[in-house]
Parts: sequence; C-alpha cells; structure tokens
Amino acid sequence: MVRLNTIYITVISILILFSGCDSLIYDNHDNSQAQQPVVYLSITKAQAAGLETLNADNVDYEDRVHDLAILVFDSSTGAKIGEHFDENIPFSEKEKSYTVILTPGQRDFYFVANMPMAALKGISTKANMETYMSSLRDLDTDLYLKATETKGFPMSRVYKNQTLSEGGNIYSPLPFRPGGEDKVRLIRVEAKLEVIIDGLAANIGVKNIYYKNAYRQFSMSPQITPPTPVYYEDKPLKKVNNSYIYYMPEALMTAPSWSASAHKPVNYFIIETLSGTFYEVPIITYDGVITENDYLSFARGSQTEKPDYNIYRNRHYSFTIKNLQTIEIVYNIDPWLVKQSATYMGYGYNVGVDENGKITISNTIDACAPHTVKLQAVAPFKFSDNTTEKTFNSLDTSASVEYALSSIPGIGSGAYLRVYYNDALVKTFSK
Repeated sequence: MVRLNTIYITVISILILFSGCDSLIYDNHDNSQAQQPVVYLSITKAQAAGLETLNADNVDYEDRVHDLAILVFDSSTGAKIGEHFDENIPFSEKEKSYTVILTPGQRDFYFVANMPMAALKGISTKANMETYMSSLRDLDTDLYLKATETKGFPMSRVYKNQTLSEGGNIYSPLPFRPGGEDKVRLIRVEAKLEVIIDGLAANIGVKNIYYKNAYRQFSMSPQITPPTPVYYEDKPLKKVNNSYIYYMPEALMTAPSWSASAHKPVNYFIIETLSGTFYEVPIITYDGVITENDYLSFARGSQTEKPDYNIYRNRHYSFTIKNLQTIEIVYNIDPWLVKQSATYMGYGYNVGVDENGKITISNTIDACAPHTVKLQAVAPFKFSDNTTEKTFNSLDTSASVEYALSSIPGIGSGAYLRVYYNDALVKTFSK
C-alpha cells in the first residue's frame, strides 16, 4: 500500500468552538452544564521542523494553508460536538494557539483546508460530513499548474475514535495527540509530477511536454475511485529551467491497460522535441528499482510484473530524462515535501543549495570552453572561508565541487547567492 506523507500542522492539542488566537474559548455552558465533566485542551498550529512545513514556501506555495475548517462529531451518535472556521489565514502566520473546553468521550475530528467555507458551515451531522468528504468535485483549473498565496491546494485529514478524557485546566490544558502523533497532518488531494530534462536529452531540444488523461475531479477522502472518470483537457506542463511541473488529482482505476484507446484511464505525458518527435511516457506507482533503459518496457506492461497505474495523492513522481534517443529514464516516487534545498539547472551543469547552506556545482555533460560558473555571495552572506566569490571551470563531465555559506539563509532573507555563467547572471537564489 502506498504510504501517504504530509504537511504538518503542529498540535499540542485540539480545539473546538473557539474564535480567537491565544484566548480562552468556552462552549455554550450554562450553570448546570458547567458542573459536567470537561476537558481542557490546547492547540498550536505552527511551522514544523525539518522539511515538512506550513506557509513557508513563498515561491510555489505548495504548503500554503489560507482557510481551515475543523469539525468534531460524537463517534457513536454522529452528532456535531463543535466546529471552528479559520478563514483568510495570512501567509505570515506560522503559529497560532488556542485553549478550548470540550466534554469527554469518543470523538471524530475532520480537518479540511483551502476549500470554500460556506458548504462546510452547513454540515450538521457526521453523515453529512462523510458525504461531503467522498463527493467528487471539479479541481480549480489553476491548480493543475500552480498554487498561489490566495489559492492553495485542497487538503484534508480525518482522525476517528479519539478518546478525550476529563482533565486539564485553564493554565495547563491536556495535549491532544491524534493517532499518537503530536501534529495534525494535512494531506493534499493532488500529486506532483516533475520531469527533468538532463544531459543528452537537453541537447535534442524539448519544445513542450503535455499531460494526458488527467482526472478532472477529486474527493477530500483518499482512495475514492470514480465510477466514470472525467478528464481534463490536455495542457502543457509548467516549465521551470530544465524541469517541467504539473499537479494532478489522485487517479484510481479499475483494470487499466496501456493498450486501451488513447491509453485511458492511464495518466501519461508526451515529450515533444524541436524536431517534431513525440515520446509517450506512462506514469506509474512503483517503489522498486527500474533500470534506466527498462522503464518504458515495464511501464507499458511488456514485462512479467505489471505496473500500478494508480496515481496516489500527496506523492512526488519524478522523472529524469537522460537520453531520448535510447529512452533512458530515471524514475523515482517520493513523499511530496516542500524542499528547503533549491537547484538551478544550467546548460551542462547544476548548482544546488541545500537547507544547511551547502552549495554544490556539478557538470552534467562534457563541457566545451568557455565554461565558467561563478558564485557570488550577496551581503551580508559570505562563504565559510570569509570570501564572497567562488569560480568553477572544469570541463570534465563528472567534475563537482562543494562550498558552504558561513550562515544559513532563513525565510525572508532575500537574495543570498548569485550565479554567473561565462560572466552572465543566470540565477539569483533568494528566500
């Protein structure tokens, strides 16, 4: 079974029926209700450590959460116990805390992000909530290519049968740990496709890359197979340097076959070269190792082991096209995480900067002179040896070199590194 990975919202505990930040929120208790057992809980929504983040990506906004609905139901009766709607969350919001009061019992928690709040506000029972979660709806067409600060990817997470026990107080609320975790883990409804044109493939010249058979609809609940898939019209992927990016809804299928008419419902992409040649590449889910020359044979179902054509939400499907003439494809499927590292792919070389400030320059093909890559640190940043410039000019296809910045740029640092190729500015790294 494919493992889902997530965007984190750090939770010390959890909510219901609250209205403000850093405030004490009471349910509608009268004097008699106040004598009933209660649970004092706290919730903190914050940027998580490491690579799983909230509102940290100011380029692609892949971790953007601008609207969040939380609904809680009694696990047995399905009655709504409480709700909270946090709308128009600013991008600068990295942490928010609440203190809340609930009655103890078995509770089901539903989190929905970046969806219209009006429909969610009208939900009154768990049955209504389940219908909402499993319903198919059209994906906003903009979200096939990118998210923005005001339009994030739809996300959801459900925690059922959570036991809330009496305890805590105003000054020391009990921590809520859904499923034994200390974070609410939102799951995007889409997956990410990245096609990297590298090495000899770049020499052929790519005119465009098109996505085929993308699903038009999505559900908030994972692994809902549509009875009759509806397809989104073919569109080119978004080009970013030597990479091509696309975001596709989860696509679950019944008995798919590459040999079917128009390959439906199999999701795939077409590489169109400048010379007018077209290459069709199926997208599969496979955690094993496929040799570079065997990918198409395996993905088209020509081997004994058959591919899984299902596209699962919140995964990152990565293809590095090394040679189109001999069809050399490096395939990886990973958790879709917001990368704190960044890479610039130049002609015949890459410049990468990781989250620790380490910079790597590496050649990707045999280079011809002139071939000079110059790095220039932008003040106040410097390299670890206190210099501000580094030069790399090796022509060897396997040559690489590493440098380190004296300090790690944080979000909001602005420009911190410029890359020049043969004295022309080609890239500015910034946060």
